[in-house]
Amino acid sequence: DVTIEAAATAFKAGNRILLKGGKESYHTNSFLTQLWQQALEKTGIDSRYVQYLHLTREETQRLIKENTHRVDLIIPRGGENLIRFIQENTTIPIIVSGRGNNFLYVDKNCDFEMAVRIILNGKKRISVCNALDKVLIDENLPNIQDKIVQLVSALKSRGIEVLGNSSVYGLNSEIIETNDEKVLYEEFLAPKIFLSLVPDITEAIRLINAYSGKHSATIVTNEFPQATRFMQEVDCAAVYHNASTRFTDGGEFGLGAEIAISTQKLHFRGPIGAEQLVTNKWFVYGNGHIRE
Repeated sequence: DVTIEAAATAFKAGNRILLKGGKESYHTNSFLTQLWQQALEKTGIDSRYVQYLHLTREETQRLIKENTHRVDLIIPRGGENLIRFIQENTTIPIIVSGRGNNFLYVDKNCDFEMAVRIILNGKKRISVCNALDKVLIDENLPNIQDKIVQLVSALKSRGIEVLGNSSVYGLNSEIIETNDEKVLYEEFLAPKIFLSLVPDITEAIRLINAYSGKHSATIVTNEFPQATRFMQEVDCAAVYHNASTRFTDGGEFGLGAEIAISTQKLHFRGPIGAEQLVTNKWFVYGNGHIRE
């Protein structure tokens, strides 16, 4: 769907787009691009508005490094290695459609049944950037041990592998203990989730800002001031109060098709639709006007 959505979004914004997918989808992407070009030709529009780059790996790298196709913007859709390579090897402006690694914080004063529903929804789809990967639980949550047992049971019944550090493992031995800091950085894209206890909202915010992909984060709480603080201080493109990270999507936000979800701050952050792919051009009409 990226091929269609990216082309549609760019075209609607009046931009030409050069598509380049992985080798495993080469024939599908080539066919979809042909359909695009046929449709453009039938309506009297230059078919070069949507093109597929039939380039070797070396030619693609040269495009990135030397801008052989006079590209104004690169939007890499892929893993961290691809994004890092482009960032380190091009002078072309880029929009980083980064990793997810989304966090949820369970406040001590919350509707825990709601929290469980939101967490389960966050893992309803696995290999998407708005999936939930980390759950931070306030250690002052009433009846915390029983509630963790309830959460772990609900996750495992849906085939989700539950990891956790020593703080939460001590409350439920069904959790797979791991204290490796690298896990906090990792976007799982798999049926697993990581749980941890935190002393308060301050530590939850610190951890999210330190380790998340700056994509989406949620707080589940009955306290509106807590939610307001969380949403203002967490450094993510989308922040939620009592709602699932799975809503971070162009269609859900009313943008229609999206070309990416930006995790950088400039020039735009969050789902990118047609309105975010336009810029300004000033038309000035005169009759001999001069500036004195």
